[in-house]
Amino acid sequence: MPSTVYKGDLAEVSFAPETGMIIRSGTDAVMTLANSGNITTITFSDELNTTLFEDRTDASTTINALKYPKNMLVGSQLVWTTAGGTDVDDIVVGDLPDTGNGGRMFTIVENNGCSIKITPAMTTPDITTVGPGNIFEILPYKTPPMDIAMTQATVAAPGTESVKTDQFLGIATALTLPETKVDLKRYHVVGLGRDVSVQVPGKLTNEGGSFEVAMHSARWLKYCLGHELLSKLQTSLASDVTLALGSASYAGQSHIVLNSHDAQVAVGTYIEIQDPTEVPIVSDHEPETSSAEWDGTLTDFDFDLAQTNEIRRVIGVSEDTGDHTVYLDEPLSYPHDSGRVVEVRIISDADTNSVAIGTDNTITDPVTHLLFSRSTQPSFALEVSQRRRDVDSNAGSTDGGVNDSKELTRVFRGCKVTDFTMTTDNDAALRLSVNFNAALCYTDTGRLEATPLTRYSANRMFDDTANTEAKRIQSGIGKGTQKPFMFYNGSITLAGQQVAQVMNFSLTGQTGMQAFHTINGHYQASSASTDQVPFAGARNASLMVEGQTSYEMTMEIAVDDPLFYHKMRTGTEFSVHGENNSTTNQIRIIFEKNKIGSTADGDTEKMVLLIDDYYIIEAPLQIPEDKGVVKSTLKIMPKAIKVLARDTIAKY
Repeated sequence: MPSTVYKGDLAEVSFAPETGMIIRSGTDAVMTLANSGNITTITFSDELNTTLFEDRTDASTTINALKYPKNMLVGSQLVWTTAGGTDVDDIVVGDLPDTGNGGRMFTIVENNGCSIKITPAMTTPDITTVGPGNIFEILPYKTPPMDIAMTQATVAAPGTESVKTDQFLGIATALTLPETKVDLKRYHVVGLGRDVSVQVPGKLTNEGGSFEVAMHSARWLKYCLGHELLSKLQTSLASDVTLALGSASYAGQSHIVLNSHDAQVAVGTYIEIQDPTEVPIVSDHEPETSSAEWDGTLTDFDFDLAQTNEIRRVIGVSEDTGDHTVYLDEPLSYPHDSGRVVEVRIISDADTNSVAIGTDNTITDPVTHLLFSRSTQPSFALEVSQRRRDVDSNAGSTDGGVNDSKELTRVFRGCKVTDFTMTTDNDAALRLSVNFNAALCYTDTGRLEATPLTRYSANRMFDDTANTEAKRIQSGIGKGTQKPFMFYNGSITLAGQQVAQVMNFSLTGQTGMQAFHTINGHYQASSASTDQVPFAGARNASLMVEGQTSYEMTMEIAVDDPLFYHKMRTGTEFSVHGENNSTTNQIRIIFEKNKIGSTADGDTEKMVLLIDDYYIIEAPLQIPEDKGVVKSTLKIMPKAIKVLARDTIAKY
């Protein structure tokens, strides 16, 4: 009989990096502005770009709806980046971000298809038709990637709203969600007895999220460290779809403009920006020219510089073929000059030299990544759906009967990693435990409306999201790659010696992440049960800012020589670039999976973790009570970490 309760096996989890969206008046839509109190309403009266806007007729009413689920954008921030001029139909200078007074940033308090409401109210007066060339941008933080295939849900067609959170979380063995908590303020008042006299709800928090994955790739280390670059050898693979940037792009931009239109550039393809510009990947010292730049291989261990080659997944292409605007699944990390070569990779199209997995699981053209820590960390959105029956979002009824799955879908937005631990021992897979906090939580509340319906179409990873071999590669779980790195796949080199008798090791990192609730004039006294984001996000965190990083490593070894003890007690600095510098001082942790199919030696799935500078601060040599092997648990304090990885995930 159908289950009458929620069960753990009837749950789906997926994620995606967050990204921004640019909306151009006169190019993407016709807009009107109306101010009321502390709110400005932007209404889309006619769509000009069906990639971003839905154009349909519902009960003789024309719908021009921005393709985000109802109130999914609540809490995201918006800025007007460009004014079309100085006419009465243009945005006034005081609403632009570069007015000399710090600019203006607005918070979205409602999005309902055909309109967006923002606060505080704009200085610009009401405009019946906003002039062409006026542009606003929804900022990346707390904004999931748009799914251009979605439509606004109706009772007749439920379960059609979605965002592009279609990435495989990993081989997750445990998951704790950052559930919403109310910070209740309680006051005892003098003269009113011993009991609490006043209780007032304070801020809302979404903290304490965590998961553990058996590592089948290094993907989550990007979200732990922050930056990802592509091997320059990867960009040297010729694609039969090769374009160029039509205009310069900047760091933080969530779209690019190409120099021409090509119909093969579509949703799900990948664009690689080839940029030979060198950037430092270290911050504790000036890059040393002797170490040169990374050569793009997994055997080059000594480098301080790398080329700014970046890869992004395409989530949309502007409808106007003369526009050449491509929307990206994650903001760019670095600026790129106009004219930079753009290689297009299409999964399952061998002519583009995209990563591929053969029928016998042979890997060809794998992708090589460089991960490291700098000034920022990417945020991500985590989608979680729970149901009591194993059916899709638009199946069954909403009457509470046996045919009702009672699906509950939530999207935790503005998630960032706070700390992580990578560990393994001599009888297990390499595991990564990640702790994270979210800024807020969107909940599909369609079932609480006057006419109940399921609005959101949840991603069901192996039922529809990754139900083909090509889609599995796009989601990050290519056929045959699901097995994790095992302890017997690894080797560890420390201070020039390969440590042959490691019992276990653990590497922990802290990101210094802090959430901030701000006083921003965003006021909402009450919240209805149908609100997807309570109080329009006013009581949730506005910012989540990276702080100082710190790393610590422990390694238990069977002792056959007191070498590390002597290094510890004499305070020896192990450094590639400091005192006693030598490349042999590096810690190199290397994991490489066994070859599958006819995979070439240089195409296997592999991960290399490098630590250039560190001290050993503990190396005890205790005598065991059981008279057995003398073991020493080394405690190592690294400055920084960089990771090289090769696998079948085109982009982390």
